[in-house]
Amino acid sequence: MVHMRTEKRGGASIRFANWGYRHASRAHFAIRGLDLDIPAGQKVLLLGASGIGKSTILEAAAGLLGTQDEGTGAGGLRHGESVSSDQGTAPEGTEGLLSPPQEAVDSEGGTSAGTVEVDGVPAAAARGKVGLVLQDPEAQAIFERVGDNVAFGPENMAVPMDRIWSHVRKAMADTGLEGMQLHRSTTHLSGGQMQRLALAGALAMQPGVLLLDEPTANLDPDGVGQVVASVRASLEATGATMVLVEHRTDPWIDMIDRVVVLGRCDTDVVDGEGELACAHTLDAEEGTRTCVVADGTPDEVFGDHGLDFASLGIWVPKCYRRAEDEIRRIQADDSRRGEETSGTGRIALSAVDLAVGRRGEAIAEHMNIDFASGQVTAIVGGNGAGKSTLALTLAGLLEPVSGKVEAAPALASGATGNMPFGWSSRQLAARISYVFQNPEHQFARGSVLEEVMLGPLRTGVGEVQAQATARRLLSRFKLSQYEEVNPYTLSGGEKRRLTVASALAAAPDVVILDEPTFGQDRVTWMQMARLIDSIRSDGVCVIVITHDLDLVTALGARVVELAARGSHGAGASIVQGARGRDIADGIVDVSTAGERAGTASLLNPVDMSDANGGMVDARWCQVDQRVEVSRIDSRSEAVKPSSRSPFLASLNPAYRMIGGFLAALPLIVTLDWVSATVALVLEFLLLACIGLKPWRVVASTWPVFIGAPGSALAVLLYGKSGGALWWHWGMINVTDRSIALAIATGLRVLAIGIPAIIAVLGIDATDLADSFSQVLHLPDRFVYGGLAGMRMFSVLRDDWSALTASRRSRGLGDDNKVKAFFPQAFALFVLSIRRSTTLAVAMEARGFGAPLPRTHARVSAVHTRDKVFVGVCLLIPVIALIASGMAGTFVFFGG
Repeated sequence: MVHMRTEKRGGASIRFANWGYRHASRAHFAIRGLDLDIPAGQKVLLLGASGIGKSTILEAAAGLLGTQDEGTGAGGLRHGESVSSDQGTAPEGTEGLLSPPQEAVDSEGGTSAGTVEVDGVPAAAARGKVGLVLQDPEAQAIFERVGDNVAFGPENMAVPMDRIWSHVRKAMADTGLEGMQLHRSTTHLSGGQMQRLALAGALAMQPGVLLLDEPTANLDPDGVGQVVASVRASLEATGATMVLVEHRTDPWIDMIDRVVVLGRCDTDVVDGEGELACAHTLDAEEGTRTCVVADGTPDEVFGDHGLDFASLGIWVPKCYRRAEDEIRRIQADDSRRGEETSGTGRIALSAVDLAVGRRGEAIAEHMNIDFASGQVTAIVGGNGAGKSTLALTLAGLLEPVSGKVEAAPALASGATGNMPFGWSSRQLAARISYVFQNPEHQFARGSVLEEVMLGPLRTGVGEVQAQATARRLLSRFKLSQYEEVNPYTLSGGEKRRLTVASALAAAPDVVILDEPTFGQDRVTWMQMARLIDSIRSDGVCVIVITHDLDLVTALGARVVELAARGSHGAGASIVQGARGRDIADGIVDVSTAGERAGTASLLNPVDMSDANGGMVDARWCQVDQRVEVSRIDSRSEAVKPSSRSPFLASLNPAYRMIGGFLAALPLIVTLDWVSATVALVLEFLLLACIGLKPWRVVASTWPVFIGAPGSALAVLLYGKSGGALWWHWGMINVTDRSIALAIATGLRVLAIGIPAIIAVLGIDATDLADSFSQVLHLPDRFVYGGLAGMRMFSVLRDDWSALTASRRSRGLGDDNKVKAFFPQAFALFVLSIRRSTTLAVAMEARGFGAPLPRTHARVSAVHTRDKVFVGVCLLIPVIALIASGMAGTFVFFGG
């Protein structure tokens, strides 16, 4: 691990004064009337049900809400704007003591009320002093390369260049990314690795306040321990303040000073003098209010037996847990008892010598796994182990690298063959349903009712029966009231339930769910667990991809673990250390663990000795089958050169681009074959001199070799006429003039296209942005905002692939491609808006736009060879144009 001395600067205080916020286009405030003081250095745990406003509070503390355009006063009110209040007039005699909440519309169209301050200044002015880690790890990756993402915060904080990379390496080591290459592409990371990367980016800033919005929700148990340990070390080193939003709090609880619990209440909570004593807002759906129902130390809050934590949606930490708080196996009825791990005995799906991977590269091989009807199989393993890859392959949405996925005769009856990947979309939808981790990848219709009806309709069921089936499922999933609502407008938990209902509507025999309990509070978690158990009870083969060991306990699931090659131990694995402490080796011998736990098939709390001989609480699970996969750290990426020519690769990116255009653009002033030919010959000679052979040039610029003949043909047939007539047909006239122009056009397309493409081909976008900022001195907001947008294209490309797979899974993959394009494009458009908004928030949370002189992790230097390159590039068209003038073929602008 890399060690670096960290200066202990101390934490910053946070103060919410009568604060509230209403998001743009929303009818009601997300939070209102919040008064909360957090002293510097305090570690606060913010709890409450999903959707209650916790994330909104964190974004406000980060200075990302209520920010105003130029001309806004410090209090969040525009100069000259009147003060409004919905609290009524201050009581007589309190004028000047009780200030009504100030309301103002911010630059995003939201409405803020009251104030949020960090160390006594408005939160927006303290940007960069506060580090925020958001829920969605994918949308927080700003650049293509791993190292550049972590370096972004220190750059915005004006950290000197010679210290930036030490910040980066320490943050990555602390979050379990020490072995990862800095140049590795973020598109090749798993969801858990992306979350660690987001946390590393925040820690590298060494902020005075660290705001964490479910930072471990998408991590495997080992990753949870690494993240908690890294946060603890950072807080101890810097003395920073922390506000944590997290449903599962066991690993964090011993570093928490204070717990604030939000809940819903029917009336305003007032103190003895009639003043509002809680933050509150009118909930749009239920008409209830959100209140601070508890505020104190962990002992005070979790020791309060008057609080109903289950109904508040709160997971009670294990050290405070009462009997009613424990997660137990959902009871199966007597007629089906014992089928949890064995199923009905009828095999539905089998992996036969299966190898899975992407782009033909296997990450797991020689897998032989059977999945039975009436059985829940939990596929577990570390982040990046390939769980989702295996699941997509089993679902017929990803082609096996080798081997096969084989459907049992009963499942394959009526389909084309017995391998799901070869089935049509409709055949697949009727047999295997896949529930993606991101619900929005699956939405294909404009209303909730139509969404659930889609499956039955695509599998040949009549509309009346499909509607009856959909309404029955909506009732079962408590979604009946949303029949006519657009699926995108539902809450996160409701979207998740809708996708499960839609998957079941086609009555499949196999259902595969990817992280179905991700980000759920205790109430919605219990609903999902019972739903999955009811599916199994219906005789369906259920496969669950999960890190959630409580879910494995509740379902009594059979466990298939994807484990890195070379990891030791057989039978049982430690999968969760209490309070974030690591178990010495990560493995417990099943023979002794089973005796101490009392059972051998379910997850159980057990006492294990840690490396220092002390006793810690841990969870272990009996692994029914173990599959070896390649280690994540061994999946290396070679450094991608910016050009096949070492000379071009050594040039400054901005100068490369300028040179390429200088070699091409002057040729536009004439259309003659001499200038184009001379330029083309010089280009090939110079490219050969810097290591690019003619065949490589052609291979790299093949589009222009397709476009050039096409352009020449168009000019030949329809160009200007003159001289002898060679051929005439209708409007087509082939003459001496049109032939000359056609040859000149084809050659000029090549002469212009080749240098332009070769010069920019392979340039890394981040290096180009650094060059634009440092060499050309373009505005950072323009340069890096554009760069982040370019990175978003790769994310949207992955979204498009996921949308395509989900539509195949739902029976839409057989449709006419043109007809299917538009609804899928709309879904991508919605996702792009959501991702772009989150990306902008993530950039601002890393201090982008802070009033500091921005530094750079890499120096974009200009050398003599860069200037020589530009000069030579300009010389090519100059020589070509002089040659055409001397030959008498120069024609200005093609005239």
